[in-house]
Amino acid sequence: MEKRTIWYDARNDYIEQELLALVNQSYNFNGILYHVDQMGEWAHSDRLTIAIHVNSLQDLERYLDQASNERADVVIVSSCQGVLDKARLVDLKTGLYVYIEDESSMLRACEEGSDHHYLLVEFKDETNIPLELVIAKLQQSDTEIIKYVQSVSDAVVSKEVMEVGCDGFLIDTNKAEVISQLNTVLEKAKTTSLQVVRAIVTDVVHLGPGERACIDTTSLLTTEEAMIVGSTSGGGLLVCSETHYLPYMNTRPFRVNAGAVHSYIWCPNDTTEYITDLKVGGKVSVIDTKGNLREVNIGRIKIEVRPLLLIEAEYEGKKINAIVQDDWHIRIFDGDGNPKNATAFKKGDEILAYECEPGRHVGVKILEKITEN
Repeated sequence: MEKRTIWYDARNDYIEQELLALVNQSYNFNGILYHVDQMGEWAHSDRLTIAIHVNSLQDLERYLDQASNERADVVIVSSCQGVLDKARLVDLKTGLYVYIEDESSMLRACEEGSDHHYLLVEFKDETNIPLELVIAKLQQSDTEIIKYVQSVSDAVVSKEVMEVGCDGFLIDTNKAEVISQLNTVLEKAKTTSLQVVRAIVTDVVHLGPGERACIDTTSLLTTEEAMIVGSTSGGGLLVCSETHYLPYMNTRPFRVNAGAVHSYIWCPNDTTEYITDLKVGGKVSVIDTKGNLREVNIGRIKIEVRPLLLIEAEYEGKKINAIVQDDWHIRIFDGDGNPKNATAFKKGDEILAYECEPGRHVGVKILEKITEN
């Protein structure tokens, strides 16, 4: 998950100092929204954006009268256009708050949102369709769209709407465990790339028949994407998606013909799974030739008996290998990032690989002395 605007909603009576302290200490949070009546009650970190929800011009005037004692870079948030107009006259940033319950309120968000630094949207219904329409309407503006959420799952789903998602979340909770869970999700999402290396092929062996698995995902993979497939925990080869032209059959852009059933497959958060442990509804990682990662859902695992091919490579003295179907329609990225027929590799060729320190326990990296051959 790329860096997004994450604000904490402190406009409630149940907020306790311990909860705000947790927010202040988390570098994943970058803002707090208070009600104007709360200003001065709580201490907050200088790195956080402070937003103040103001309902009326009278409340704004009252705030401005005491503003000399407050930070000058606050954001004034309101559903009242008059309040926002006045705030802009005194050079304060503004955020339009819209409770979207019907078409009229949705259109207001779309039409007026681009006039402000932030558009904060709260939805009556659970459907993401109104959010999609707001995102589409404002995609060319500089306005940050922040969605009101009450759970981590809602935040995760909202970031994926229209592929780009909303720009951030305003999370309303009085539970420390929800804050901790959100921190965990955001920290894990920061690992979005791995280092892809050029290894040298040291051996190619035709093994004969064995079980191999195709991993079918619920996503359309690109011609530059692959899965990391390896026989050991020390790394694997970049086996291409079936997005490349074949003269005898249609492409299968959702699929990676991955490898023999004993193989490790790299999954989110730098974990691994044996192919035979993968299940429908689980997640695996796909990686492009530059090392960028994304996670995709598994739709099907298809295991069949096929002739198998061992390709062994070496990088800085470390061995990496994968066993794949012995057929030219299986592609693996060569050293230049071009898809190459698996059966065309020979000793001395360059091949793209991922190399790491070995040692896994139920897929999780651990420090241990281990020898894998």
